[in-house]
Amino acid sequence: MTLDTIIRGGTIVDGTGVPGRTGDIGISDGVIVAVGGRLSEPARETIDADGALVTPGFVDVHTHYDGQVFWDDKLDSSFSNGVTTVTAGNCGVGFAPLRPEYRRQLIEMMEGVEDIPGIVLAEGLDWNWRSFPDYLDRIAARRYTMDVGVAIAHAPLRVAVMGERALAHEVATDAEIAEMARLVREAMAAGAVGFSAGRILEHRSSTGEAIPGTFTEKRELIEIARAMGACGAGVFQMVPLGASGNNFGLGLSREQRHEEQQFMADLARASGRPLSYVLLQDDHTPEDYIEAADLAEGFAREGLDIRPQISARQITLFVMIDGYHPFRCRPSYLEIAGLPREARAAAMRDEIRRRAILTEQDVPLAQAPSPTIHAFAKRFATMLDTLYILSTPIDYEPDNRNRLDHVATATGKTMDEVLYDLLSEGDGSRIAVQYVHNYVRGSLDDTYELLQRQRVLSGLGDGGAHLGISCDAGMPTFALAFWARDRKRGPILPVEMIVQRLTRDAAELYGLSDRGVLAPGMRADINVIDFDALSVDQPRLQFDLPEGGPRFVQSGRGYLATMVKGEVTRRFDIDTGRRPGRLVRPGR
Repeated sequence: MTLDTIIRGGTIVDGTGVPGRTGDIGISDGVIVAVGGRLSEPARETIDADGALVTPGFVDVHTHYDGQVFWDDKLDSSFSNGVTTVTAGNCGVGFAPLRPEYRRQLIEMMEGVEDIPGIVLAEGLDWNWRSFPDYLDRIAARRYTMDVGVAIAHAPLRVAVMGERALAHEVATDAEIAEMARLVREAMAAGAVGFSAGRILEHRSSTGEAIPGTFTEKRELIEIARAMGACGAGVFQMVPLGASGNNFGLGLSREQRHEEQQFMADLARASGRPLSYVLLQDDHTPEDYIEAADLAEGFAREGLDIRPQISARQITLFVMIDGYHPFRCRPSYLEIAGLPREARAAAMRDEIRRRAILTEQDVPLAQAPSPTIHAFAKRFATMLDTLYILSTPIDYEPDNRNRLDHVATATGKTMDEVLYDLLSEGDGSRIAVQYVHNYVRGSLDDTYELLQRQRVLSGLGDGGAHLGISCDAGMPTFALAFWARDRKRGPILPVEMIVQRLTRDAAELYGLSDRGVLAPGMRADINVIDFDALSVDQPRLQFDLPEGGPRFVQSGRGYLATMVKGEVTRRFDIDTGRRPGRLVRPGR
């Protein structure tokens, strides 16, 4: 027969963890029909993969594209980094079910927790849904570069059922819990990929209010877990009780941390389904990072599927003059804040203005451009010794030579002066970065250990979130390039192990049994990768959101082809314009 496509002569790393092998892949009607050896059948299209890696498409299980799916069919930066399936609705925040009178509060929650500008959400969404099935149907009517799955989130669910009482964090009645459970069963029947909850105290709306669900009684989540698991599908995703990046440290005793772990075990037991939770290493109890993975392995021996979800590197916060920086609320900076970036950088280099900005105090909060800008200006001003100058190419495991305090000592400047001169250099595009979590000991050695644990998920790309301060959606490209090739300060990991973490492990967790492995009968979601050229670009800030809102993007390079259901969506790192992606409903 004539095949639609043959991927010819690549090194096939099939997602199962076995070593790569050279061979062809035949594709017909969006499905892989043959893997390995030399295929003799004719094909309408041939992709030359000689010398390249051929992997399954990457599955990113932690994104926040809940709103972006309504104005963007590309879904960058995920699209530029080999991702062919994403799941949204994480961390307990989302937009459905919807009571229209509480639309503003849902916007404020997403604005505060995920740093998505409220005006973008207000103008970019038409809000033409009410139930969670309605919301899924709206997404199902659209087309994307990749498949999209969505979990039902606790905060909008609680507001839909309890109204003002949810916003006031009141205890749910038995009837209200029963109604939440009913709506979760309805969502799962409609194709939700699971349910998400957030208990982290630091997750607050843009008005400073705690997110509904933060203080929920445990029995409420237990009943919801039972409802979610009743359909035999889905993942319970959770941001557990904790602080400063939702790890179990900073303010919690050892007993409290173990109690939270036990509660997650109770949730997994109630649902009978996998539970995935966010795990980040903080400065105060770095040992919890490894201990949490040990506990997950212990729960597995009891038959509970609990998966700590980690980032393959540090979480990054960017400092640049078009984003957040310590000088944004200084009076002499505010005078030029409206200038284009290049002109602003030139104005900052004026010696009189430079001296003024460096010596001034911030304006009061009421006079600041926004509470968020004021908060980040204060944050970075008091944490200058944690900032690194972003190098080219990016070094994600730097020593201290590029840290501001060391540069200041070497140059005889203050840290303020070093950062100011960096940000105002040239056209104003230079960036400093703060590495948050997972870098406590000044290396990625602990992350190296966790990535080898079978119970640990590699995720937290956070695509669609933290748009003005971060961009970690390039995580898949980083993980493969850094851990399997580039690491200099320690051992690397096998290519096949990293590919398995990015593909089969994530797909199996969410019951996406038709993808994640290169084998006959599986969907042709595939990456063809020039491994030697694989890299992530420098992050860049672009103003392409609704109402001209800004977002950082970070593209991957080295993708000779990315395929979704047999269609090439990206070729030689360029969008082909094809949009074969659909809403995925694994439980339906």
